[in-house]
Amino acid sequence: MPGFTPFTSNYQDLSTNQGYQFEFRCDICGSGYRSEWQKNLLGTGASILGGASSVIGGLWGARNVADSAQQITDRDGRDKALQKASNEIMPLFHRCVRCNNWVDETCFNKQRGLCVNCAPNLATEMEAERSSVELGQMRDAMRNQTIFSGDTSARATECPSCGKPVGSEKFCGNCGTPLGTAKCAKCGAELAADTRFCGNCGNKVG
Repeated sequence: MPGFTPFTSNYQDLSTNQGYQFEFRCDICGSGYRSEWQKNLLGTGASILGGASSVIGGLWGARNVADSAQQITDRDGRDKALQKASNEIMPLFHRCVRCNNWVDETCFNKQRGLCVNCAPNLATEMEAERSSVELGQMRDAMRNQTIFSGDTSARATECPSCGKPVGSEKFCGNCGTPLGTAKCAKCGAELAADTRFCGNCGNKVG
């Protein structure tokens, strides 16, 4: 409409005295678009006059004239540039009538006519919930699984033969030496590493 400049809340003014540029962003995800650079001929002319003024010692007050002219007409130039940028970019956004957020195509639920914060995409939410349930089931299964039933303090962290680090394996991955907690040949009690006699029955080990 003539005499009016479109205004939205989701833009940032990147303009300088050399030209105009605006950045429009989605209020939810932050993604967006940057408008095409529009050169400010008045600002360029002011810079040229300012340079000439410094060279010739300010003769005719060229710098002051340029600054005054720019202050008078720059606002109109910026408004026109904003209007052009808004007309080009804002059709890529939707305004949620419930929360008034400006959102891009990704964050807009077309079926509901609302942003995804006000009307989440059910298919997406269902998949997210399914993954959450599967993750919970996996964690429960891991909690119920017996990884090592012996005394963990007696579990060797290095292979007794080659000295390589070991985990919960039954055999050393480097040399093949059997791992795990040794048991007394007489009573079956578990034996700590480097034990010479069984602490349960006194039987000599080895």
